[in-house]
Amino acid sequence: MPDPERYVEETFGILTDDDLYLDCVLVRSPQTSDEDVRALRVWVPRYPLTKSSVITCARQEAQAYGASGKVAHLVFDLRGTGESEGEIGDTNFDRDLHAVRLWARERFGKISLGLMGRPYGPEKVDVRPIRPGVVMETYHYRPESANEQPPIFYMSTYGNFSKADERCCLALADAGYDVFGADPLRYLLHASAAERLEVRDLWRDFQAFARGLPQAPILIGRPVSAGLALMWLSGVERAPGAIAIGRAQIAFKPQHVFDGRAPHSFFLGRHVHRIAPRPVVLVRETGHPLGGNRDELAALYETCSQPRRLEETEQMTPKLLLELLDWLQQSAAAGKA
Repeated sequence: MPDPERYVEETFGILTDDDLYLDCVLVRSPQTSDEDVRALRVWVPRYPLTKSSVITCARQEAQAYGASGKVAHLVFDLRGTGESEGEIGDTNFDRDLHAVRLWARERFGKISLGLMGRPYGPEKVDVRPIRPGVVMETYHYRPESANEQPPIFYMSTYGNFSKADERCCLALADAGYDVFGADPLRYLLHASAAERLEVRDLWRDFQAFARGLPQAPILIGRPVSAGLALMWLSGVERAPGAIAIGRAQIAFKPQHVFDGRAPHSFFLGRHVHRIAPRPVVLVRETGHPLGGNRDELAALYETCSQPRRLEETEQMTPKLLLELLDWLQQSAAAGKA
């Protein structure tokens, strides 16, 4: 149920240009009026999921901004799902997003509008329970044929599983990997809804996810998510290795998600030394605004033991990602020999 002391909710419908009503909920800080709103974040469910998969995310983010926060959050059911109108199988979701944009402009004027997620993709979407009240939303890209490659858990930058991420996941699946893509921010907001997370919570949750797979996955973390990939690898011994791309320590900055009462508890330098003898790749992506800096990556590289690899590239391409995965698997095999 909504907590009026932490956030307020307004339910209504948005009419699309083909005359369908989308069932919507606006979540914002309790003392914020329309005139106060400076940004709107739209939490887009992944078809065929409904807004119930992201309402927790909107509530967590709204209350994080305090009683007078300037950022509002919209969740809605895509056409033909949940409480929205439309026929099952009608996947013209571009009209839904267009209607949301028009409504936002009409109600709030010229404000910043961000779409948190994409409504469709070629993969199977799955929401897997991790523990009571906590779920992991993943996008499953299956290889065409069975193989002996380890699965991959691929994490986008927080809040932004993009077309570029989708292309990477498809390329990995084409190369024979069983790929689980994710925007980890959705998991983190669910996981911290009852209380802020400690390091052991992160390890426990990833262990719970990995137990549902035939073998623990290789971790790939894009900028920001790189820190979560390294933290999970440091505490879950079954995970065979990781590729961490871009800035890493910033992953643990959200104070409404992570319990920072113990100084330096999430400082990666305290944890990554436990990764060896499993391999790790650190990548500085110079063409990305969060692509990392030399000092942070150099410090992490020095703290990790062999096998380790440090790369620098302007843009992380699927080709380079596959090359790094080959190196990682060869290094892991050599360590077991």
